[in-house]
Amino acid sequence: RTSNKSPSSFLSTMDFPDIYESDDIVASPVAAPQPPPIPSEAIPMYSFDLPDPEPEEDALTLFNKAWSLKLEAKRAAEYEHEKATRLKAQEDYASWSAQRDIRLNAKKESNRSEEQVLLEALESEVELLKTWDRVTKLIDTNADVTENKGSDVSRMRKLFIQLKNEPLEATRGLIEAK
Repeated sequence: RTSNKSPSSFLSTMDFPDIYESDDIVASPVAAPQPPPIPSEAIPMYSFDLPDPEPEEDALTLFNKAWSLKLEAKRAAEYEHEKATRLKAQEDYASWSAQRDIRLNAKKESNRSEEQVLLEALESEVELLKTWDRVTKLIDTNADVTENKGSDVSRMRKLFIQLKNEPLEATRGLIEAK
């Protein structure tokens, strides 16, 4: 069967709840009806004074108790072992740290004394102005030519030794006097 009514006239004839017609943006929910409270006299109170049931002592229960005791003993032993190990590790670390500090302080002192000796030597060389002596200290004057398979540096070595023995200022003075 078809109806001659248009869909808009159908919607207008339907009954919608009042919550859709209100101007509120958020509609409040409709509360469900609650049953009336039951008076406390209507609920029977039974009191059963029964003793707690005694646990059965079968083989599984006995095994579980023994196993729990054994595990607890292992845990306690493990805890004591871990405690002793941690204490020993702390002592070892403190000992190592103290030895390290002693070694570092000794090395610092030796480095300071070596540096002081080196600085004094440099200051004395600067005061004496023997530059070629300082240069010849940097090379090995006793080296054999056959040891050095690369280039021949004997001429340079001889020049350094000559400049050490005869300062440049003295040789320049001789050249300028001529």
